[in-house]
Amino acid sequence: MRLYNTLTRDFTDYGQTKKVNIYACGPTVYNYIHIGNARAIISVDLLVSFLQFQGIEVNYVQNYTDIDDKIINKAVMENKTEQEIAEFYIQAFEEDVTNLNVKTPTARVRVTDHINDIVIFIQALVQIGAAYEVNGNVYFNIKEYQEVYGCLANKKLAELEVNARIEHDANKHSQYDFALWKNTSTGLSFPFYDINGQKYRGRPGWHTECAVLIDKFFNHQTIDIHAGGIDLVFPHHENERIQFFAKNKGKEISKILMHNGHLNVADEKMSKSLDNTILVRDFIKSYGANALRYLLYATNYTQPLNVTDTIIGVVQNEIDKILKVLKAINLFLAEYDLSYNLEKHGEYVKKVLAELANNLNSPNVLTIISQMIKMINTQLRNKMLDLQLASDFYNIIFNIMNFNFKLPVISGEIREYLLEWIKSKDSKDFVKADELRKVLLEKDIF
Repeated sequence: MRLYNTLTRDFTDYGQTKKVNIYACGPTVYNYIHIGNARAIISVDLLVSFLQFQGIEVNYVQNYTDIDDKIINKAVMENKTEQEIAEFYIQAFEEDVTNLNVKTPTARVRVTDHINDIVIFIQALVQIGAAYEVNGNVYFNIKEYQEVYGCLANKKLAELEVNARIEHDANKHSQYDFALWKNTSTGLSFPFYDINGQKYRGRPGWHTECAVLIDKFFNHQTIDIHAGGIDLVFPHHENERIQFFAKNKGKEISKILMHNGHLNVADEKMSKSLDNTILVRDFIKSYGANALRYLLYATNYTQPLNVTDTIIGVVQNEIDKILKVLKAINLFLAEYDLSYNLEKHGEYVKKVLAELANNLNSPNVLTIISQMIKMINTQLRNKMLDLQLASDFYNIIFNIMNFNFKLPVISGEIREYLLEWIKSKDSKDFVKADELRKVLLEKDIF
C-alpha cells in the first residue's frame, strides 16, 4: 500500500504489515462538526476499513480538544461551564459519526484527562533546552531546531510568514517560538509545576496536546500514520512534529503524514467567516449519510473537493442506484433461497483493494461499483445472478467502503408473499399480483 506523505512530498510505500498505528486530530468541541471536518474523518475511516478487511490490526487514537479559547468563549456566552460545553459537543460529535457509520477508534481521548502527562512532557523539553519559561508561560525554543523545523511545511524558518497563524507574544525569545503552556486564569485552569517545583496555573497550548498523546499512547515510538486536514500542516502538525522530535532524540512523529484537501462550497472555501459551512447533521437530514460518504469518495482525499447542488443531485442518483440493486439482489436470493458467501473474495473485491492500496483511490472504486451495478442489473433481467459478483458487491459496499444502507429483512412470511406474487404474475392473475405487490411495497421490499 502507498499513501501520499506530506513530509516527503511523495508516495510512501507502506509494504506488508500485521498492525498499523494511526493518530488523527479530533474536533475542538465547541460546535457541531461540518462536512469539511467529516472529510478528514471519512478519509481515515476508509483507511481503517480497508486495513481491517484484510485482517490487519489497527490501533487508532483520536483526541478531543476539550480545552480551548473557543470553548471558553462559548461557555461565557451561554453562561455554562467549559465542561458542559465540551460534553455537549462531544455527544453531538459521536452522534454525527455514528450516523455516518464511522468505525469507533481504539481510543477517543479527552485532553483534560491528560494534563499531568502534558506537564511531564513539557518538563522534559525544558530540561533538554528545547523549551523555556517566561512569567509562567512555557515556549518551544525553535532556535535549537531551526535546521529541522519547517520540513513538513517545506519551508525554511526564514521563509515562514510572520503573520501566518503565528502568535505574537512579548515573552517569546523569537517570533517563531510557540506556547506549550499558557499562564492564565481565564477559563478552566490547571496547576503546573516546573522543573524547580515552582507552581503556575494555566492550560496547555494546542500544539502540545497531540504530541503528548502520541508520545503516551504509542510508547514514545514513531507511529505509522498521522492524519488530518491540509490546514493543519502548518503550524499545528509542524509544531507537534518538532516537539516529538526534540523530546525523543530525533525520532519522527510519524512515518506518514496524511492530509486531506480543502472542501469548497460552490467554488468558495468553506469557512465560518463566509457563512457557508454545512453541518454534518444538516446534510444528513437533507440528503442522507450515504450521500455524504459517496460525495467525499467522488474525489481523491488529497484533492480539493467542490460541493455544488448539481454534484449533490448526481450523488443522490448514484446512491439510489446502489440501494435499488441491493434490494433486487435480496429479492433474487430470497426467491431462489440463496445466500451470500462473504468469506470468498472474487475479482471485484481484489480490484477495489488494489485501487485503495494506491493512495485510497476512491473515485476509481466508485467507477467499479457503477460497472458492477450494470452487470448485476443485466443478469437479474435475465433471471440469473453470479453469486460471487453479488457477494463482492455486498463486501465492497458494506465492509470496505463502509456505506450503511438499510435493507429490509425478508422473513419467512415475507418470502411467502414474494413467491406468491411471482406466481400470480407468471399466471397473469394481475389482480392478486397487485394486492400482493402492495403488501411488499409496505414492507419496503422493492
